[in-house]
This record gives sequence, C-alpha cells and structure tokens, in this order.
Amino acid sequence: MSPFDFGALGFWIFIGAIVVAGIWEKSRREAERHETLRRIVEKTGEIDEAKLKELFSTEPAEQSKPGGGYRALRITGTIIMFLGAGLALVFATLGLVMGEREAFGALAIAACTTLVGWGVFYSSRFAEPPPGSQYERKSL
Repeated sequence: MSPFDFGALGFWIFIGAIVVAGIWEKSRREAERHETLRRIVEKTGEIDEAKLKELFSTEPAEQSKPGGGYRALRITGTIIMFLGAGLALVFATLGLVMGEREAFGALAIAACTTLVGWGVFYSSRFAEPPPGSQYERKSL
C-alpha cells in the first residue's frame, strides 16, 4: 500500500493538460492570423484595412441578456440549497438506522452543501439584476 495518491496525481495532470491545450490553441490561432496577413501582403503588396480589421477583430461574444448572471446565481444557489436540504433529510434518516455517531459527518457535509448554496444565492446581490425587476438598482 502506497502513501502516494495516484488518483489525485492523475486529476491534476488532467487539469494541467487542459490548461496547456487551451494556451497552445490560442497561440496557434494567433500564429495562423499573422500567417494569413503575411500571405495577403505577399500576394497583393498592400494591406486592406477592412480585411485587417476582419482578421484581427475578436469574435463577438454572444450577447447575454441583461440580468443573466443574476438569474444564474439565484437558480444555481436555490438548487444547491435544496440539494443540501435533501442530503440532510437522507442522512438524518440513515442516522436513525445506523446510529448517531456515523451520521454526524454526513449531516455536516449536508450542512456545508446548504451553506455553499446560500453563498451562491447571496452572491447574486452583486450581479446586475434584470431590467424592470423589483430588485433593479435605482440610481441616485
């Protein structure tokens, strides 16, 4: 039996591989744009400003609806809180069967899950609420 956890090592190697792949993909995309610009200049001898803007402009991100982050935080927080409450109910029921000592740790996990859900829900206060809602911030 080894004191070294290979599962954790594999997880962090996977996360590192995802980060490296993202960085590599971004650098390749930039290199291809510059190569395209170089070829355009070689063929035509001039730089068309419209093509240059088209080539190097960032892709427009999908415009999210105003208040989308607010709604997402509220919904996610509510789901996590109900999940924590459901876990507490299941673990409390199992605690009656198994005994109080074994169920204490499980109930602590359920309480922490509920607390995380409350934190996500509460953080929606710092996001921009949807226009026209009762929670919309009024300017002074």
